[in-house]
Amino acid sequence: MLSVSGIAKSFGGVHALSGASLQCDAGEIVGLIGPNGAGKSTLVNVVTGFLKPDAGKVALGGREIAGLGPQRISDAGIARTFQNLRVFRELSVRQNVEVAYLRCRQLRPDKAQSVNVDALLAEFALGGLADAPAGSLPYGTQRGMEIARALATAPDILMLDEPAAGLNEEETERLGRKITAIRDRTGAGIVVIDHDLRFINSICTRLFVMDQGRPIAVGQPDTVWRDPKVIEVYVGPGTTM
Repeated sequence: MLSVSGIAKSFGGVHALSGASLQCDAGEIVGLIGPNGAGKSTLVNVVTGFLKPDAGKVALGGREIAGLGPQRISDAGIARTFQNLRVFRELSVRQNVEVAYLRCRQLRPDKAQSVNVDALLAEFALGGLADAPAGSLPYGTQRGMEIARALATAPDILMLDEPAAGLNEEETERLGRKITAIRDRTGAGIVVIDHDLRFINSICTRLFVMDQGRPIAVGQPDTVWRDPKVIEVYVGPGTTM
């Protein structure tokens, strides 16, 4: 289980996170949502080691990992994708995925036994593109490759930062089915950050809502959307949903 509590992070005099929290169990898909500037990506960057928290705890399976670097956190079992794509553009599609798999095989050989690079490529319709430079792929296809690369680390927790950004409605629906299938196949806990609320509601059983760096609501979607604080953030004060 991923357990994040009391996270604080400031940049100069700006408090980006103040007491932020998040939990995700194995086999669960949770949504991390909030308006622009709420601190969602900052929290993911703290959890995955790209930022060090000023305060708070991050634990994976009971092991404290706050403050570790990105590679060590990846090796511990947390994988992620990025709001802005980060792919090795000059490497082939297969090489992008193999880079992650080989690291996993070296440091987590027991977990690596569950990974098959060819099967991952096929799962994301990348088999016929395996030798193509990653940078030549259409945007949506690169998104799929980035998820395949994250899965090549055999993660216990997979964090997807705006995976539906830039996708059309059909692609978004297909992505939702894919994420659910990944959960069913791997048993990993999955955290999804996205602004497409219909997409979030279709796949998540629990939501964590943030605003201005603080948690304002947590619960099942139907409960969260009745919360006055959430309604105010998304619709406006004095409005009912």
